[in-house]
Amino acid sequence: MTSATELLNAAIRHHQAGQLLEAERLYQDALLQQPNQPQVLYLLGLANHQRGNLEVAMQWYRRAIALQPNYTDAHNNLGVLLVQQGNLQQATIHYQAALQTNPNNPRVHTNLGVILQQLGRIQDAIAHYRAAIDLEPNLAAAHTNLGHALKELGQLDAAINHYKIAQQLMPTNPEAYRDLGDGLQEQGRFEEALEIYNRAIAIAPNHIELQGSRIRALLISGNLQDGFTEYDRWRLTIASHPRPFTQPVWDGTPLGGQFILLYAEAGSGMGDSIQFIRYAPLVARLGGRVIVECQPALVRLFQSVPGIEQVIPAGDPLPEFTVQASLMSLPRILGTTLETIPADIPYLMLKRSQALDDEGVCGVREWMSGSVSGIPFPHSPISYPLSPMPHSSFNVGIAWGGNPEHSHDRDRSCPFREFLVFLKTPGVTFYNLQKGAHRAELVTDSTVTIMDISHQLNDFADTAAAIIQLDLVITVDTAIAHLAGALGKPVWILLSAAPDWRWLMERLDSPWYPTARLFRQKHRHDWAGVCQQVAIALQQYLNQPVEQVQPD
Repeated sequence: MTSATELLNAAIRHHQAGQLLEAERLYQDALLQQPNQPQVLYLLGLANHQRGNLEVAMQWYRRAIALQPNYTDAHNNLGVLLVQQGNLQQATIHYQAALQTNPNNPRVHTNLGVILQQLGRIQDAIAHYRAAIDLEPNLAAAHTNLGHALKELGQLDAAINHYKIAQQLMPTNPEAYRDLGDGLQEQGRFEEALEIYNRAIAIAPNHIELQGSRIRALLISGNLQDGFTEYDRWRLTIASHPRPFTQPVWDGTPLGGQFILLYAEAGSGMGDSIQFIRYAPLVARLGGRVIVECQPALVRLFQSVPGIEQVIPAGDPLPEFTVQASLMSLPRILGTTLETIPADIPYLMLKRSQALDDEGVCGVREWMSGSVSGIPFPHSPISYPLSPMPHSSFNVGIAWGGNPEHSHDRDRSCPFREFLVFLKTPGVTFYNLQKGAHRAELVTDSTVTIMDISHQLNDFADTAAAIIQLDLVITVDTAIAHLAGALGKPVWILLSAAPDWRWLMERLDSPWYPTARLFRQKHRHDWAGVCQQVAIALQQYLNQPVEQVQPD
């Protein structure tokens, strides 16, 4: 009979050779002879972990720990599994247990640091990353994660230094290049970032995220022609379900009365569609009979755009057309540069007759003066004027959160509590335009009065009907910012330290929206500083003589 030791040694050989099923069988045979052997239980957990049987692996790790509470590797690997399940608190307990047994394990320090960073304990995370590097100076993962933590604190120089070390330790790892390039890009060192991306793409030419980072660097640096050209190729690569059109992509030549479909790409945001619908009138001027397919919430809004003959909700049957183009391909097709962005606003318009309620009563300011003109706007459920509060002569709409499912929502959405510093400004009536999950943050007290009209805003046509009555919109980077800008309404946009490409870097204005004013974080997550800037600017604006008031 083969001994347990012989079975274990044979199992380890198969395990090291990648023959996991055979290794697991031999571990089980060894376990029959020695059922309380922690090492065998741990290795069974490891084999199942590597095969993706996570629940089974977790059971084996727990059994090993029950027999040997100071089993460092079992605690560490169980922590890894718990992180994969999203159970960060329990994972922290097991990593800490591993360090109690072996405080000189650099990988456990690194893993614990990652969790602490996710929990918002940045300084504690940094301490563990530094401990890992002290123990093993060439541990690339510790340098990478320390770079991430320092970057989050706005210490970009220090972050870049650690990214460089990680890249040197992993010269064939495209992610190491990407981390370094992204750090350089955030510092505005675009040429250096592009050089890093190019080196990495030479190693990994099909790396989607690397290509995306390079495209962002081109666009945010103002190189729109190259950026949009690369984007147009890239978007087809990342599309999970490419549109199966038989009609050709429009090449920008005169259309001579042909029907052209302009469509919002699957997965694109409402703001993207609002930003790029500006090109529809240009397409019409080139002889196109324009059909637009877009998100259902934008259908009524886009019916106000000159030159569009028909607007179809995404998912509905399409009419016949001859050529087609994605809305986000139009900048490339029409050769847009930073100097030639079509910024004639408003390109979304309301007509005065559409601003009346059922009794023929006008809204505030523009409508009372009869100054609103444009394409007739479909009837909106908001059939009342937005009335200012007593002792208030200035109306401001606010939105503080974007789509929670957006990959960068944590960076671009501002906690509502930070808005309070300017919501207490006297003489102003604030109107809540915030919809979705972030609306739950709305809290008022005796010092803050907000007119909550969000329940009346069923689509973006409703929101436009509200915005047109306001003097100013203050918002983070959401579709509301694009909507206000497209309506020609003064809009103050609050941006993260690493903004979306369309807002470029450092500028306080936007070539896409002439009425926009940009308020930028000086370092990551500094929403308090941004909102303080807004509070000062708003008070300065209100202190001006009426004839000089220009909030944009």
